[in-house]
Amino acid sequence: MVTTNGQSSPNEPFPLDSNSDKSVVQHGFQITTRKLPILKAGPIDHMTAKLGIAPPEMIFGDNIALIEHLESGWKIEFNAFDALDLVDKTGNSMLQVAHSKEWQSTREKKHEGITEVVKPFDWSYSTGYKGTEQSKSKAFEPSDTPIPLELLKRPDPIIFFDEVMLYEDEMADNGITLLSCKLRVMPARLLLLCRFFMRLDGVMLRIRDTRIYVEFQTGEVIREYTAREDKYEVVRQKLAMQGRDAPAQLRDANIPAAPAASKYIPSAAAPSSSSTKPPPPHPHIPKLPATAAPAPSPKESAEPDSKSETAVPASIQLAAELRKRATSVTETYIAYSVCEKLIKECAMQADYSIPQRKEKDGVVPKGADGEDLGVGTGWWYEDLGLAPTFSTWAQITFLHMYILTVRLRAFPATHAPSWHQHLLDHFFYAAEDRLVRDHNIQARSLRNKYLKDLFTQWRGLLAGYDEGLVKGDAVLATAVWRNVFGGKEDVDLVGLGEVVSYMRGVLKGLDGMEDEVVAEGEIQFGDPRSQRKVVEMRSKMMDTLLPEEGLDVSKK
Repeated sequence: MVTTNGQSSPNEPFPLDSNSDKSVVQHGFQITTRKLPILKAGPIDHMTAKLGIAPPEMIFGDNIALIEHLESGWKIEFNAFDALDLVDKTGNSMLQVAHSKEWQSTREKKHEGITEVVKPFDWSYSTGYKGTEQSKSKAFEPSDTPIPLELLKRPDPIIFFDEVMLYEDEMADNGITLLSCKLRVMPARLLLLCRFFMRLDGVMLRIRDTRIYVEFQTGEVIREYTAREDKYEVVRQKLAMQGRDAPAQLRDANIPAAPAASKYIPSAAAPSSSSTKPPPPHPHIPKLPATAAPAPSPKESAEPDSKSETAVPASIQLAAELRKRATSVTETYIAYSVCEKLIKECAMQADYSIPQRKEKDGVVPKGADGEDLGVGTGWWYEDLGLAPTFSTWAQITFLHMYILTVRLRAFPATHAPSWHQHLLDHFFYAAEDRLVRDHNIQARSLRNKYLKDLFTQWRGLLAGYDEGLVKGDAVLATAVWRNVFGGKEDVDLVGLGEVVSYMRGVLKGLDGMEDEVVAEGEIQFGDPRSQRKVVEMRSKMMDTLLPEEGLDVSKK
């Protein structure tokens, strides 16, 4: 079942021409995903009445991931309602911890008029959901055939990729539980992963995976289900022994899978595998060629123009050609990886630490506005005199992100949006990690408040800096003064001038780089103190304008 969020009737089908649906057909299989906002109050009440339990905090009841074989009518769908319908409603599987009563009381107040929700149930929303199968022909059968991992490790081009969230709950700020689907389609095969991930802080981790593998050549479909869980401290120690950032990685539903997989739960001592094979596609269904890229046209393979004054390195030419042929999905993988490097470079410009967090009874000093004060080195703190706080770090990181954003706008129109989005996403990953690691903000709701404020600041900053680039240094300096210096009256004007000159200089340097060089992510920012001589240079325009005002320009 899929509920409806904005339709006039619960039975009204979702519009086929909606931009929320993304679909691709490959060798007779149609793969569709739909992503819409969180359900509104009406559909939530309707779902609650049918389920008989209180739903999670964030439920995406209209979202789906669907694989369908067009010729035979076989299909398998993943949606939130069917997954939640498998949650234990008896209370036998409820995690018996102190926080469960607190969580349940909040749900009872929220759904006061529905008597069914007050009965005990598994408040972690753990589900063994394997998808909703609709078959007019052959169904899944038990099988010993594993998913061929070696084929999936091949560097095949990605034709289609998407991630669909089905539901999420913060467990009264005591952890997180979520269900999501990831799907990637290659020329010869596809893989869908539906993962239930639950982390109860200090207690346990639980992962339940359903994988759907389709081999287009044979039409065989393999479904594999695994269930894993382990104690929170055991997983944390394993991550620490591997030299990984345990607090950060335990918040990522994708990373703890390997450490947590060391212990299968008793009810699933081995992966459960089943397979089915729909009838072969009808001969009239076209098959896409399994080639990574089309053959070059005569123009593309022609010799370089001998009259060209500047020789472009062969590596740059090759990278440019590959980018021309890359699909937008392939590009998003490149952008994700490179933007992670770029954000690290942006974030380190005003890096700081709070040593008191490492002390057992350490007391973190506070600034005049009540913000945690850290310890920072470098030009921004030592020369400019800014306070080493989270806000300062965020604003200086934003400034460097803006410089990169201006350059990324010059990327091809089909690629630029992915780069912009991944750059912003990686910043918020880094910001949330810092809020937890350096400022001990464990409540996710409070972190989300900080992150929303940062997003608002970023939107305003974009408009201010853009205006400054167009209207001149005076307007740009005003935007920098307002954002980086917090609008303080006792601002260091020379330092402010250095920041503006620094921004202009770095933008000029990036403008001279080829797209392919920028896309490698090997960018290092310089030192703003190098702009002091430029700022202190006497302007010839001042010599021509100030005397008219009767001012003495012989003195500085």
